[in-house]
Amino acid sequence: MRTVLLSLLAAALCLHTAHSLQCYTCFEIEEKSICSTITHCSSDGQYCLTNVTSVSGKTVITKQCVTVCTPVETENKGTKISNSSFQTDLCNYNGAKSVRISYLTLLISVGFVSSLLRAGL
Repeated sequence: MRTVLLSLLAAALCLHTAHSLQCYTCFEIEEKSICSTITHCSSDGQYCLTNVTSVSGKTVITKQCVTVCTPVETENKGTKISNSSFQTDLCNYNGAKSVRISYLTLLISVGFVSSLLRAGL
């Protein structure tokens, strides 16, 4: 049983390190538009950026993977610019967030419970 558990742990660690960050990506969409394009960031893409620019009442949003993030919030002569970034998958979504299940976590849990049942615990 110990071998099975160690194998599951090693597999989980290997799968997690190969995973790249996922971000919503869209360029210059209107405020009410939905950004649903998911992009797997390159190895140097460490943040999911959301940039919001408002000029004369019109708001434009850009979302993308970036290597460096410096949060900005500024307003000058009627132009307001703000950006934010995070380091978790699909964190740059501005709508209602849904609950998502990790299939890897589910697989590990099922494997763990199965190994306990086989061992008679």
